[in-house]
Amino acid sequence: MLMPRFALRRCLAAWLVACAVHAGDRVVVRVPDPLSEALANGPSAGRIIVFLKSTRCREEGEPADAPFFSDPQPICSRAVAGVRVGSEIEMTGDGVSAWPGPVDSLDGPFLAQAVFKRSRDEAGVRAAGNMIGPPVEVMLRRDADDAVELDLGAAVPAPETTNTQQIAWIDEPSPMLTRALGRVVRHRAAVVFPPGYHDVNHARRVWPTVYVIPGFGGRMGAAREIARLLWTPESERTIPQAVHVVLDPEGAFGHHGFADSIMNGPRGAALVRELIPLLEERYRLVRTPEARLLTGHSSGGWSSLWLQLTNPDFFGGCWSSAPDPVDFSAFQLNDLYRDENLFTNADGSERGSFRRPVGPMEKVLMTVREEIAMERAIDPSGASGQQWDAWQAMFSPPDATGSMPRRLADPQTGAIDRVLVRDFWSPYDISRVVEKRWSKLDPLLRTKVRVLVGDRDNFYLERAVRKLAAKIETLRAATGAKADGAQPDRPCIEILPGATHDTAAVISRGRFALEMRAHLKRHGLGD
Repeated sequence: MLMPRFALRRCLAAWLVACAVHAGDRVVVRVPDPLSEALANGPSAGRIIVFLKSTRCREEGEPADAPFFSDPQPICSRAVAGVRVGSEIEMTGDGVSAWPGPVDSLDGPFLAQAVFKRSRDEAGVRAAGNMIGPPVEVMLRRDADDAVELDLGAAVPAPETTNTQQIAWIDEPSPMLTRALGRVVRHRAAVVFPPGYHDVNHARRVWPTVYVIPGFGGRMGAAREIARLLWTPESERTIPQAVHVVLDPEGAFGHHGFADSIMNGPRGAALVRELIPLLEERYRLVRTPEARLLTGHSSGGWSSLWLQLTNPDFFGGCWSSAPDPVDFSAFQLNDLYRDENLFTNADGSERGSFRRPVGPMEKVLMTVREEIAMERAIDPSGASGQQWDAWQAMFSPPDATGSMPRRLADPQTGAIDRVLVRDFWSPYDISRVVEKRWSKLDPLLRTKVRVLVGDRDNFYLERAVRKLAAKIETLRAATGAKADGAQPDRPCIEILPGATHDTAAVISRGRFALEMRAHLKRHGLGD
C-alpha cells in the first residue's frame, strides 16, 4: 500500500556555527491518494513529529515511545493547519521545534519514525486516529548531503473493547465534563469481574470495588493483565476478590489526575457523581464507602490519594505507591515556593529529573531542562501530553490564549512563576490540604490511607513523601491527636529502603493486595 513520504533532505552548502539551518535543506510531507480516506476520518490539523533514536540508545521500544528518560533522544516537530492529498509540508526553517538541535547537527546511525499527531481527545502519540509510520534505519552525517525518507503510516486504530466474561468496557458521555469544557467528553473505564461474579451458586451476589488508576501514560487496557491474574486459581488467596475497575486517566493534555481543574474540567466530581453511580447501577456493586477502594502507582498514586482526601466519606481506603509530588516544597528537587529557577540550583548546577542508582551512588540521566525541552520539541504550545505539560493542565488556569495552560516556568530560562504557584498550584499541594483540614483528615490518615515509596525513587518522589510524613507528625504533636481505638492504628506512610520507582511498584502491589483483603474481611466484604 502506498503511503505518504516524510522526507528529510539535508543539502549542506556550508557548516554554520550554532547549527544554523543550511540553504536547500527541506523536510516535506507528501500525501498520496491511498490515504485520502484515512485523512478524511479525522482532523486535518495537528503536528508532524519526527522521533529519532540512536542505535546505541540504552532504552527499549520504538522511537515514538519517547521521551526516553535514561537516554534522551532527538525530537523535532511542526504544526500543520491542514494535511490533505497533494499536500507538501515544509518541515525546515521557521516554525520547527527541535531538540537538542536541528537534524543537520546529528551524526551517526538512528532509527527514525514519523507521526501525524491529530487527536483532540487524547494527548498520547499513539492515540486512536493519529498516524504513525514504521521505524526506519537511517544514517545521518553532519558533513554530507543526506536524503532520508520516512513512511507515514495509516491511522492508529481504536483499541479492541469487545465485552467478555472477564471484562466489560465503559465508554459513556459525561454531561458534567461536556458542559464544563464545551465539547463532548467521555468516561472510559474497564470493569474486571472476579470468577465468582458469574457463579449463580456463589455466596456473594453484590461485590466490593477496587478502583485502579494507572500511572502516567497508562490506560484502561491494563485491565487485561488484572483479569489474567484475577482469574488464576491462586488469586483467591492473594488478590482481593472484588470487581476491579481500571479508570482511564488520559485527557487532552495527558494524565488529568482526577482532580477538578479549569483546563481538564471537574474530573474528580464527574467520577464520583456520574461514573461510579452509573457502574453501581449497572453492575452488582456494594454502594457503601467501605466497599469502594482506591489504588494507583506514580501519577495514579497521586490521583488515588487525592481522591481519597477530597472525598473522605465516599471512599473507604486508599493504597498509593510512589505518588507524584505530594508536597510542592519538594517537587522533585524543587521548592516551588522558594526557588527562583526550575532548571538550576542556587549555585547554577542543573537540577536532575531522573536518576538511576548505581551501587551506593547514583547517576543523573535526565535534567529538568532536558525533559521540558523534549516536551517543547513535541509541542511548544504546551500540549505535548508529557509530564510537565500534564501537571500544568491539572494545576494552572488558561494562559493568555485561553486554550493552553499557563506555564509554571519560562521554558527558555526556567524562571518560576511564583504567583502562579501561590494562587493556583498550592491548593493541589496534598501536604497543605492535610494541614488545612487536619481535624477531618487525621482519623482518615490513621485508618484509610497507605503510602509507600522507595528511598531511591528515580524521580526523587520520596522527598515529598518524607515532607508529608513530617507534617503529619508535627500536626499530631501540636494537637495531641491520638488514635480513637476504633480501628488499629497503622503507619500511614512507609519509606522502602533501597527501592526505586519500579521496585516500589512490585513491593507495594503484593502488600496492598493483602491489606485490601484484610480491609474487606474486616468490613464483612471478604470471602
